[in-house]
Amino acid sequence: MLQHGIHIAKSVASLDIGQGVVVNNGTVLAVEAFEGTDAMLRRAGSFEAKQPLFIKTVKPNQDYRFDVPVFGMKTIEVLHEANIPHAALEANKTLILQKEIVLQAASKYKITILGY
Repeated sequence: MLQHGIHIAKSVASLDIGQGVVVNNGTVLAVEAFEGTDAMLRRAGSFEAKQPLFIKTVKPNQDYRFDVPVFGMKTIEVLHEANIPHAALEANKTLILQKEIVLQAASKYKITILGY
């Protein structure tokens, strides 16, 4: 499921549509677009899914001067509200804001955070 989700996320990012997707057992539940990550996660959470996985990636030519992919407390809270228990972030390319606090909240909410 992870590799499939990464492939979808990278494909969407290469088209400059968005940087996140939610997948479940090979099915794409949601693709991030103009609405942003939080709205996409809420939309994905509206579906009956057993183990949805949020994947955050970067664009092929990401300009970090203007557009830094971030993951923070707001994202953790929305993942929890949307019943999405797993998140995979592109390692060394996604900035985790307030990392210790985010990891504590992820543990509290039983959200698994993976780097790929």
